Amino acid sequence: MPNLDLITLLLLAILLLSMLRGAYLGTRRMAAGLGSMFGRLLLRVLGILAALLLAGWASPYVRDWADRMGLEKPAGELPQWKAIGYTVLGFVSDFSLLRLALLFLLIYPLCLFALTLLGRWRSSAAEEQTKKKRSKRKSANAFLDRLGGAGLGLAAGVWRGALLLALLFICASLWPGSPVSRQADSSPAYRYMEKTVFQPAVGEWISGKLPVLTGTAAAEWEGILRQKYTVIDRDIPTDISQAAVKIAGSGSEKERAHKLYRWVGTRIQYDYGKVEDYENKGVWHEQTPRQTYDTRLGVCIDYARLYAVMARSVGLQVRVVTGLGADGKGGHGPHAWNEIYSSAEKRWIELDPTWASGGDWFDRKDFADTHIRQSVW
Repeated sequence: MPNLDLITLLLLAILLLSMLRGAYLGTRRMAAGLGSMFGRLLLRVLGILAALLLAGWASPYVRDWADRMGLEKPAGELPQWKAIGYTVLGFVSDFSLLRLALLFLLIYPLCLFALTLLGRWRSSAAEEQTKKKRSKRKSANAFLDRLGGAGLGLAAGVWRGALLLALLFICASLWPGSPVSRQADSSPAYRYMEKTVFQPAVGEWISGKLPVLTGTAAAEWEGILRQKYTVIDRDIPTDISQAAVKIAGSGSEKERAHKLYRWVGTRIQYDYGKVEDYENKGVWHEQTPRQTYDTRLGVCIDYARLYAVMARSVGLQVRVVTGLGADGKGGHGPHAWNEIYSSAEKRWIELDPTWASGGDWFDRKDFADTHIRQSVW
């Protein structure tokens, strides 16, 4: 007996179970079930197409609405539920694929419901006629009824198997090195369908358009993660803003930035307990600039976020940079710091408030020797 791979065994099981179910239900009931199955599939395909078209049409209008709502955001600290709402609005405004996906999820159920109602209304009269005809029919030979049901079940099994292979083709195209892809490539049934059906039909689109779409989605998701703290930290508490204005005082952008750098670097203490929990227990204690300011404790990302909030309070252009920092032992570890823009010098000035207590790390010429930039937000 030849060795059967997992996918071939699964396809055979689908065919066998579908035939047994068809034989049990009989020709008439199986035919009705097939019609219902294809009808539901058609409704879902039409619903998806309609929802995609409507979501694409509505997307620009929703973006403009989200922009207007974002501009109307009140100043100062907001309740948590309002802050979350404005965060979502920011994502909806800035990320087109996310906006399209959310609109699709909202619109698709409505389209499917409307099409289902329309389909039921159109088929009501036909069902009445069918019932009248059925009442006049006599039952057919039991054996032929079972045999016809098994044949229709086999057709349904072929359809289900084709759908499974199509799903495998999509997964293998998106993740060519995955276990699913390797398992699919080991199946003669899959390779035959891939060569004779899928590749001629949609292979060029899959290999060309879908990876681009997937790459765009991945880049957008990375952008959402990078923007996470920026969006959250737009809410500048009033007392922190007032403290920043008092600390920065007057002077040039660079002078005000340096005063804030000295304050954050000397007032906030490094939280070694937080680092120990993460390294030894895998527990990361997320905290906001509000918590860093109140507790006067934090790690590098907390220093950088608090500095960014205070710098924005006094009108400075500021960024948070994440990457690697020298560990003093010849290696590097995860680190975060800041950059502020000097319009007078027309350049970004690097500074590291976390290291301020151990030296002056504001606009050092050798800054790049100990800091390796990876992301900026």
